[in-house]
Amino acid sequence: MKLKTSLRATPVFSLKILMTLLLTLSFGFSLFSFATPMMPPEDEKVIINKKVQHLSFFLNRKKELNAKLSVSELVSTRTTLAHTFSRAVFFDDNSEVDKIRQKINSKKRKTVDPIISDYESDGIFHSDLKLCYFEHKFAENGEKVLWTYEKLFYDLKFLDPLYFNDPYFVEESEIIIEIPNWLKIDIRELNFDLEDADHQVTKEKKSTIHRYTQKACPASFRHNSAPRRSKYNAHLIVIPNAYEAKGKNRKLIETVDDLYGWYASLVQEIGNDSKGLKTLVAKLTKGKTEDLDKIKAIYYWVQDNIRYIAFENGIMGFKPESCQKVYGNKYGDCKGMANLTKEMLQIAGYDARLTWLGTSDIPYSYDIPALVVDNHMICTVILNGEKIFLDPTEKFGDLYNYAFRIQGQEALIEDGDKFIIEKIPSFELAHSKQVSEQNLVITGTQLAGQGTINYTGNRKTSMLYGLSRKPKEDWKDYLIANLSNGDKNVKIDLKTEVSLARHDDDFKLAYDLKLDNHIIDLEGEQYLNLELDHEFRNFTMSEERDVPYEFSGKYFIENTTTLAVPEGWSVSYLPTAMAEDQEKYNFSLSYEKEAGKLIYHKKIIIKNPLLTVADFETWNKSIEALNAFYADQIILTKK
Repeated sequence: MKLKTSLRATPVFSLKILMTLLLTLSFGFSLFSFATPMMPPEDEKVIINKKVQHLSFFLNRKKELNAKLSVSELVSTRTTLAHTFSRAVFFDDNSEVDKIRQKINSKKRKTVDPIISDYESDGIFHSDLKLCYFEHKFAENGEKVLWTYEKLFYDLKFLDPLYFNDPYFVEESEIIIEIPNWLKIDIRELNFDLEDADHQVTKEKKSTIHRYTQKACPASFRHNSAPRRSKYNAHLIVIPNAYEAKGKNRKLIETVDDLYGWYASLVQEIGNDSKGLKTLVAKLTKGKTEDLDKIKAIYYWVQDNIRYIAFENGIMGFKPESCQKVYGNKYGDCKGMANLTKEMLQIAGYDARLTWLGTSDIPYSYDIPALVVDNHMICTVILNGEKIFLDPTEKFGDLYNYAFRIQGQEALIEDGDKFIIEKIPSFELAHSKQVSEQNLVITGTQLAGQGTINYTGNRKTSMLYGLSRKPKEDWKDYLIANLSNGDKNVKIDLKTEVSLARHDDDFKLAYDLKLDNHIIDLEGEQYLNLELDHEFRNFTMSEERDVPYEFSGKYFIENTTTLAVPEGWSVSYLPTAMAEDQEKYNFSLSYEKEAGKLIYHKKIIIKNPLLTVADFETWNKSIEALNAFYADQIILTKK
């Protein structure tokens, strides 16, 4: 029974299934370690006693190299309550799933008919990914089920990384890679410094067998805001380099030269016809004399007029759509938008090139010549020897506003038959920040005044992107909710006319505000607090968390609030300043007195968005200090 892509059904997914799907889809930071529990947590209702993944290779009738991943999983339940074990296996046009079988306790093994469905995601416009789903409902405590299935790979560029861990706790996980003598292969071991895995190599007459074993693998996907598992779970990337067939050596991908060669071959097949773009390019650049102004005009037009969609369909997940098709459709994925940008810039006379890269989601570099290294495409324009990296999917960005997700990442830039590898520049954090100022006075038991806030860099693009996803009539409410942080005691009256047309400008807002319940009046003493947002209040990591925490990005938030001290009153107490200057973050909050006023300075910086488990203890202490500062009160005394 072979699971062909023509089969269709519509499964109903549970939360556990969804977790399985998301984990399986992850391609996968390093430099951190944590203790692996030797026993499964008490709340684990189902565990995998033994998981074996056996990867072998064979030649098909056309003497082309194929691979087979044979998987067996011995699963048991640890509760008398009914519980379901579910498994989701993905395949696409380059693979299929076969021979799914089940054996309950000592009963006879039987073939299982799974549910086959197209995989759909809100973030992906179209995908060739298919889902093979099967499950078992445990009826009694101690019941054991042996599952076996095979996944066949017809194009070995698309081999899956091999992980030891699973959405379920695994008592023992084994990965076997059997390499025939006629096959040259490269096995990369990732994150083995973070998780212990034993490796044994056995030489046999016709093959070499690599056997990897890891015990007590904690269940993955147990916590929110975890980075992709490729950043912290031990895994293997298998890269077939070459093989012998019919007495001839057939080369596959051995170096980054081969990887680029394959990418370049796809570019040759695009079939660009840029004639219809010439009038548009002439119109966009008319009257402009400076090169940067012309480049901006083209780049910003693509940002503003081509809708980004994700498109992952077989080879089209790597091959850009033609410029004329993207222009005609007015939408495209990152590859299509990069290709359109390149063609338009070349019409204008500039040296523009397609560029492959992996975003910060992916922990790999081009030291690994495999498709898992890349998940994004942009355009690079070379002007007077300077490389300017253009990501048209980054809406509202200015020419040099590189998204955090591509800063510092290796980029593979086309260069004819050759290529260039260069790191995309990283900017100082102050390039992307949020700066606010408030001037307040006391009116009875209320604080009132005016404020301004300025967003730059990635903070600006993030705000504008969020705004663009709302109907125009909801923009004001959306911004007020952000400024008030959802606090009903903070009343905001927005004074700025909102516009989305901001590429080279900052995003600035001015507003009036009134703060209720911020003053306690005790007849002769007033207790008050000038903190409005309480960033990271109570944001501690639980003791049970055994995986890293990853913020959505870096932060640079700076706030200055000035309070006019009323006539006849003096400041008798100020909270003690706090400063936490750590490698990955900085908290700096303090008050100062000047003649007739009180000034509150706050700076919150997240320098590295990844907190490892080893960072949690220091982080929690910093949050406790932050909470204490937030809770403390200013005391004004009547003279």
